[in-house]
Amino acid sequence: MKNVFPALLLASTLAAAPALVSAQTSPAAAQATGAVTGQVADSLSRQPLAFATVILRPAADSKNALSTMTNEQGSFRFEAVPAGAYSLLVNYVGYKTSAPAALTVAAGLNAAPAVALAPDQKLLKGVTVTGTKAFIEQQAGKLVLNVAASPIAAGGTAAEVISRAPGVVEQGGGYTLRGKTVTVLLDGKSTNLSGEELKNMLGALPGSTLDKVEVISNPSAKYDAQGGAVVNIITTKSKQLGTNGTLTLGAGTGQYGRYNAGLSLNHRTAKLNVYGGLDRLENQVYSTTSAERAATAETRIAENGREVRHNQNNSARLGLDYTLSNTSSAGVLVKGMLNYRDRDGRNDARVLAGTEPLESSQLRTQGEARFLSPSVNLYYKTTLGAPDHTLRLNADYFGYQKNWQNDYLTTFWNQQDGFDQPADLRRDHSPARNAVRSASADYAQPFQKGTLEAGLKTTFTATDNDIRWEQAAAGQPWAVDLGKTNHFIYRENINAAYATYGRTVQKLELQVGLRAEQTNTTGTSLTLDQTTRRHYLNLFPTLSAQYNKSEKVQLGFAYRRKIDRFQFGIVNPFVTYISQYRYMQGNPNIRPSFSHNFEFTHSYNSLLTTSISYGHHTSVLMESYQKQEGTQVVVSSFQNFRSAESLDGSLTLMKPLLSNKWMTVTTLGVSFAKINSTSVGVGSARPSAMLSSNHTLTLGKGLKAEVSGMYMSPMTFGGMAFQSRFFTSVGISKTVLKDAGTLTLNVSDVLNTQQMRYEVLAAGLGSHNLDKVESRFVKLNFSYKFGKKTVKASQRRDTGIEAEKSRMDN
Repeated sequence: MKNVFPALLLASTLAAAPALVSAQTSPAAAQATGAVTGQVADSLSRQPLAFATVILRPAADSKNALSTMTNEQGSFRFEAVPAGAYSLLVNYVGYKTSAPAALTVAAGLNAAPAVALAPDQKLLKGVTVTGTKAFIEQQAGKLVLNVAASPIAAGGTAAEVISRAPGVVEQGGGYTLRGKTVTVLLDGKSTNLSGEELKNMLGALPGSTLDKVEVISNPSAKYDAQGGAVVNIITTKSKQLGTNGTLTLGAGTGQYGRYNAGLSLNHRTAKLNVYGGLDRLENQVYSTTSAERAATAETRIAENGREVRHNQNNSARLGLDYTLSNTSSAGVLVKGMLNYRDRDGRNDARVLAGTEPLESSQLRTQGEARFLSPSVNLYYKTTLGAPDHTLRLNADYFGYQKNWQNDYLTTFWNQQDGFDQPADLRRDHSPARNAVRSASADYAQPFQKGTLEAGLKTTFTATDNDIRWEQAAAGQPWAVDLGKTNHFIYRENINAAYATYGRTVQKLELQVGLRAEQTNTTGTSLTLDQTTRRHYLNLFPTLSAQYNKSEKVQLGFAYRRKIDRFQFGIVNPFVTYISQYRYMQGNPNIRPSFSHNFEFTHSYNSLLTTSISYGHHTSVLMESYQKQEGTQVVVSSFQNFRSAESLDGSLTLMKPLLSNKWMTVTTLGVSFAKINSTSVGVGSARPSAMLSSNHTLTLGKGLKAEVSGMYMSPMTFGGMAFQSRFFTSVGISKTVLKDAGTLTLNVSDVLNTQQMRYEVLAAGLGSHNLDKVESRFVKLNFSYKFGKKTVKASQRRDTGIEAEKSRMDN
């Protein structure tokens, strides 16, 4: 019965849709009005241009123009347009504005002539056209980072690119956007990772394999209800006919050397596209930590740590897309990452009375880990009857295997005895086997002068973590550490159904949606012989409206109810050993958090964008701290707090200067969040301001430069008081070898200021902490494109797994 409900919900939603549409129909519908549809594409490749601005001007009154944007398939539609003569023109960043096209609108459906835009760039030798895009673009409902347009991104990683998105902040092993938790997608699909695993994956993904990054602040009901915002990483995929490829080589240095290399190949014919690639990134980076807190009224504990990690990251992909007919296509994509990591760390801890050490200890950690993450996607897309009636089917598998083992050696010193022989030995072997299987169906069609989309999805997740700890005193044999060893299996099944309806009425674009998710979870500790089961059903409505007051001014409103599901590792009650004074432990009794989210936006002339958002959260999931009774050990875990409020605002300026040779994107943001709790320190709150600025300069003769910087003021939230942060990066690129090659030099975190300074207020700890991961690197990167470089005109085909929007839950 549990799996039957999504189909019933979808059927009832579709049955109710006509009544909803009827209720929204105004008397104007009976007047002499018509609908206008059309298509916008690149004049050379014939590929659709998504989110192009389309303007419809009445010949008799040019001031009262209508405007809209193309969807992801390059299509646009105007509803209830009064009959008469009009002119149609299209704007798109990086392309020349189309010449006005005369159009007469009559009652019924009117097809506008197809619009083909030419890239706004000079012809090179009369045959090759290259478009220049800004690194950051504001599009309808999202912010887009064009990775290939950034000299700073070359030779870097996906983690470094995401950290440069305005408003996106790394926090607690994940990311937030203006106070909202972020779900990270890779080519439209969930990475299925969180915390340390997510950081490892993003740090292993070379920036050279990325096409762009989309930051969506208010995703519709089509997306999973998990997370308040979406960051979608889209990898590169050639759209050119023939055989071509890209070779990438790079080297750099920080405190240690690093290098990267990659090769991608693509073969495309009229019906078949075969593509693949190999990439390798090897580096060695250090991290440092320091912490100090009061132990008693007379003493305090001070810790200082340093760790060096050697990473070898390898990734491969192989895909095939095939056009079966004029109405259907199918494809398969196989990807995998194999990563190795060695660690060598040292943590010194001292108990001090004033400046005099009473006792000291030193923890040496050495370990190695291997991560394997294969994934497979199968998709089928077809048109049913009319061209705009589309059905998309997806089947996905994602696997994650981790072999992790560490050795810990602790020595002690005190005033009486001095240094002893190793007094405490520990080791852990922590294999993990995770698997996610998902199937989805998405359908879209025009409906009652609008567009109706609906879909079903089921996801099965299984995580198997076997944490094995052993300990040995000096000269004693190894024995199982029962306090830390735990074998935990977590299974989750989510069945979802959604329906959205969108319609444009004059200058108003409306979309309503409803998503339902029924969840079944089972968490089992084989070690403790404990099982926790939960079953719950939740509805997640969405609403968005955009009023296109004029060509220059747009106003928007969005509402979304969402769920924040906990990371898989958090529900596992095993203990992670940091030092003799600090542990981390999971909590199998935590519950997901829910929130109501509202956002108001204003856009002026694609130049200035303003947003204000508010969120009310219940059962808030936050990190918690407590002292182990009778010891000086602090255990950090997670627990649910009653509720929280968040308020955020941002102002973004996107301004071309010096005849479009200098593009600046600057964002000013403010944030305030407060947990409603009487727990010591948890309810403390302090607002924060953020300023990020990115400048791209086209210098001529193939030269491009980029400067980027970000500042965050102090902030207090959830028992943590963060100090200010600031960093800046620079880069320069030069095209060579008749523009087939690009040479890039960049320096990240030029002033070496990127670090996290914070105080833990929760539980009255008052500990002062500083965490820093190496961030200043000098990198030299070279990429070379070979093979067929000109783009032949071809029939438009909406194929490719990257365009699909199937979603996998964390």
